[in-house]
Amino acid sequence: MSDHTLAFVPLGTGYVQSTDLFARGRAVDTGLLAEALIYYDRLMISVENLHQFSSLVSYLIQQGLTVANISALFRDGVFGVYDFAFYTNPYVEFQPDGIKIHGLYNLQDQTMLKPNSFVERYVEFESLIQVFDNRADYDEFAAALEGRVIEVKADEIGASAIQNAYHDFLNPERNSLMTQQLVNEIYRIKKLGKPPTIQAYVRDLGQGEFNVTWNVRLNRLPAVEVEANILAADTLPLSTAAQANKYLWAAEKLNCDLYLQRPVSALVGDKLFEVAETAVKQKIKSQNIIEELQLKVEFPDLRRHVNLDKIDFARVLEIRKKAIKFRQWLQSESKRDREAIWAYHREVAKASGFTNVALHTLKLFGLVGGAAIGASIGASLGADAALGAIKSAAVGAAVGEGVVYLSELAASVGSKWSPVVFGEWYRRLFSMPGLRQACRFGY
Repeated sequence: MSDHTLAFVPLGTGYVQSTDLFARGRAVDTGLLAEALIYYDRLMISVENLHQFSSLVSYLIQQGLTVANISALFRDGVFGVYDFAFYTNPYVEFQPDGIKIHGLYNLQDQTMLKPNSFVERYVEFESLIQVFDNRADYDEFAAALEGRVIEVKADEIGASAIQNAYHDFLNPERNSLMTQQLVNEIYRIKKLGKPPTIQAYVRDLGQGEFNVTWNVRLNRLPAVEVEANILAADTLPLSTAAQANKYLWAAEKLNCDLYLQRPVSALVGDKLFEVAETAVKQKIKSQNIIEELQLKVEFPDLRRHVNLDKIDFARVLEIRKKAIKFRQWLQSESKRDREAIWAYHREVAKASGFTNVALHTLKLFGLVGGAAIGASIGASLGADAALGAIKSAAVGAAVGEGVVYLSELAASVGSKWSPVVFGEWYRRLFSMPGLRQACRFGY
């Protein structure tokens, strides 16, 4: 059973997560890392490439940690690294009337195929070495990583997560959800006013091809990091689905919680609801109700303050020492008292020297039962509502490997794995259309 001491925390920025920081040119979300440190004993951090990993170490040093501090966090098991030793990318062909996606693939180069390739791919790379002032500091950090990296190859995760992402992408309602989150972030960051309501349309062309369009031309959306349009924006909903599936797969294997940022957190919440209902439909579990907690607390917005360099990591570690009640509350097997967590935030804020703190919204969701969020928190959907969702949107429409992915997660959810997820989310369940291998996007 999940004990809620460990959280999976992806730190890379982009259009899938932490898009606001991506727009500012920051490669990693150290503010998210700071928040997660307050609520969890241990963190399994994940980045997507060497640039993000070296930037993470560089930012931590710039934000007040010594190399000895950082090394100790790894050596003591507070930080670990979860490395997807492959890239998940669509194979795209640009055409005069749009683009065509021929497939979504897990790709590995020759180095990635080697056992324990993380050291060669990340640690021995010059851009990381240059972060350190001297060779002794670098050697100390490299030694601290030994035994603290979990490396996953493409064949371990298999095709099921990709196939399921295709199901999501070819379902108009879930595609609309994923695209809406993307558009919301772009409009918010670019200050474009109220975003349009997004509707995706999927038309079966036969012979394994689909035409996918939206009521907004995605390739005309402005990029957040440069002054240009996102020419391959049509692929982003598919990439979001694939990334969300990888995060959920990793959390299930680690038997841990997730700490996420938008827009991917919205899809992860939706997928978790679907997984819970799949368990009911397949009679794996009698009932798995998902609840959310959204609470205004008197506590500084650590993510924002750290990313603006207003609070350094030395102070974050001081707050962490005072916030043990947060972690005990989260790890409690009994129903959790929302008044207690509100009081703990206020108490820790005062003990940490914060005065006149603006209210900050705490958002998390998870499964009812065992060590998940207690029924006294938030508004329960109730058994009838959950079962009704199955009748109105049957998960059984999915076929092939995409169902394997859902079934594998459903077998764990609510039993050995009862995840709590920090982040904004969206509660709906959508039917999954039949899977095909190619999609065409016309304008």
